[in-house]
Amino acid sequence: MSSQYLLNRHHNNLLKHPHFGHTITNDSYGHQLHPLSLHAPVVHVKATIVKVYPDRERRGAMHQHFDVKINELISIKGADASLVDKNSDTFVAIRYGDNLGLAEPITGITEGQEIELQGEYIDHNHAYPTEDNRDKYPVIHFTHKPVGFVIYQGKEYH
Repeated sequence: MSSQYLLNRHHNNLLKHPHFGHTITNDSYGHQLHPLSLHAPVVHVKATIVKVYPDRERRGAMHQHFDVKINELISIKGADASLVDKNSDTFVAIRYGDNLGLAEPITGITEGQEIELQGEYIDHNHAYPTEDNRDKYPVIHFTHKPVGFVIYQGKEYH
């Protein structure tokens, strides 16, 4: 089965999100066939880290969690820029330690430092509470290949 066929079939199914019963993004992209995709728009932002949480294991993979204040929206793919809330904190989830996320954790994540991120953006209306995101802040996740990356203290992580 060709990937174009799967993408076309997937595009037709975007009217109903497989996990949440709705569509978050206004378009389909090949990465949305990936099991970690939440079918959300992809953002590229510069931000300041405001709170760092302890690393936690989630379903066999480790995650770094922290809150950021978005300073600059560099780009957004799949939605209008007005979707991105620069007035509230944004929760960031970075998977590492397996073949689906980053190979290793990002060292030295510190409050007050600048960070650049690309990943899927889950807005207020679609965010769900977790242990570290009880306030349901918007979320940036999928910050690794094939969608995103992180640049922190001059080092790029995929």
